[in-house]
Amino acid sequence: MSDYLLDLAKNPYARQAIQTLGLPIPLPRSLRRAEGADRADALATLRVIVGGEGPLAPVASDALTQAGAAVSRVELQSEPGHGDGPHVLVFDASTLSQSSDLAQLHAFFHPRVRALKADGRVVVLGRPPAKCASPAAAAVQRALLGFVKSLGKELGRKASTANLLWVGEGAEARVAAPLRFFVSQRAAFVSGQALTLGKTARSEVHDLLAAPLAGKVALVTGAARGIGAAIATRLGEEGATLVLVDRPEGQAGMDALLRQFSGTSVAVDLLSEGAIEQVTQHVSDTYGGVDLLVNNAGVTRDRTLAKMSAQWWSLCLDVNLGAAMALTEALRPKLLRRDGRVVFISSIGGIAGNPGQTNYGASKAGLIGYAAALGTPLGRRGITVNCVAPGFIETAMTAAMPAVPREAGRRLNAVSQGGLPQDIADAVTFLCTPGALGVTGQTLRVCGLHVAGA
Repeated sequence: MSDYLLDLAKNPYARQAIQTLGLPIPLPRSLRRAEGADRADALATLRVIVGGEGPLAPVASDALTQAGAAVSRVELQSEPGHGDGPHVLVFDASTLSQSSDLAQLHAFFHPRVRALKADGRVVVLGRPPAKCASPAAAAVQRALLGFVKSLGKELGRKASTANLLWVGEGAEARVAAPLRFFVSQRAAFVSGQALTLGKTARSEVHDLLAAPLAGKVALVTGAARGIGAAIATRLGEEGATLVLVDRPEGQAGMDALLRQFSGTSVAVDLLSEGAIEQVTQHVSDTYGGVDLLVNNAGVTRDRTLAKMSAQWWSLCLDVNLGAAMALTEALRPKLLRRDGRVVFISSIGGIAGNPGQTNYGASKAGLIGYAAALGTPLGRRGITVNCVAPGFIETAMTAAMPAVPREAGRRLNAVSQGGLPQDIADAVTFLCTPGALGVTGQTLRVCGLHVAGA
C-alpha cells in the first residue's frame, strides 16, 4: 500500500501549496536508498568533513577515503568555509572526558549542520562508557548518545540521520565497515543508534569493499516473501550462496529467488516434527556447513493478555523464539563455520512493548537476550551474533492494519514514513559482512528513530 503523504510530497506544487497555506501536514522527504551490490567506490559522490582531535579521526578519514569519499580534516576552531555543503559530518569525541569538553560538539556542529545536504549523515565516534577510566568520563561518553538521538530528530525532516560508534580500546581497526555503513544510503532508515565496537569476536579484520560475501553459504528462514525475501536478495547480491527455508506454501517464492541466485531451498514448517533435523541434514549433506544464519521466520497473534488463548501465546513464542534458538543450537556446534555470522530479526516491540502483543514482545525481547548471551562464547571462534529490530516496515502485514494505527506507525519517527524491507535487508547484510567483526551481542534498531524503543 502506498504512502499518500509521501506521494503528495513528491509533487512540488502540492508541497508549495501546503506550505503557503500553513497547513500542519507533515510532508516527508523520500529516502535515498542504494540499489544492487556494493561497489568499491560506493562513497565516491560524498563530501565528508572530519573533525575532532582524538585518535579515531585519522582512522575515519582513511576508511572513507578508501571507499571514494572526498574527505576534509578540519581543526576544531576552523571556520566552516563557504563552499557547497557537506554530505557527511564525522566528529571524533573519543578524548572528551569532562562535562566542559562537550562544548566541542557545539563548536564543530553548530556552524556546519545547517549546510549539511539533504539525505546527509552525522556520525560521532566515542569510547564505551562502561570502559571509561572515571565516572566523569563515562558520563560524558554516555552524553554522546543523547546528543545523536536529539540531533537525529532535528535532521529527520531532511531525511538525514545521526548515529554513534563507541570504539573500544584496541578495536580501532574495526571501525571502517560500521562507519561506512552509517554514512551510506544503506542506512537511510537507521538513526539515533549506537553500536559498540570491541574485540569479543577473535579473528583477523577482513574489510572487503565489494563482494564481501563471495564464497559464503547463507541460511535464511522465512525467506519466501517480505523481509525474508529482501534479506535473501541482498545476501545473494553480495555473493552468498543461499539456503532458503520456509513453509511448503512458500515454495514458489523461494523458487523465484533461486532463479536469480545460486542455492537451494527446504520447504518445511520449523515447528513440525523433525524439521530442525531436516534443515541441518540438508546443510550438512549439501554444503558441509553454513557461514551466515539469519533467523527471520516469525508470526504475530495479537490479543490483549486477558483475551489471548494459550494456543496463540504458544504459537508466537514457539515460532519467534523457540524455533530460532533450536535451529541456532543445532547448527552452532559443528555446522556454523568459524568467522560466521548469526542475525536474529527482533522488533522494537521487543524493546518498548505494544498493547495486545505480550506474546510477540516477549518473543522478540527473548531474541535480544539470547543474542547478547551467545556473543561471547561464539566470539572465541570469530563468530558474531546480533539482532536487527525493525520499526514500522511497509509489508503485507502492515498494509492490512486499520488505517489509524497504520498512519501512526508511519509518522511517529524522525523521517515521518515507514521503512521498507530493503532497509532491514541492508542492516542484516552489513552485520553479515567480514567488516562487522567488531559488532556482537548487540541490537541494531532500524526504525527511522521511532518514538517507541528508539
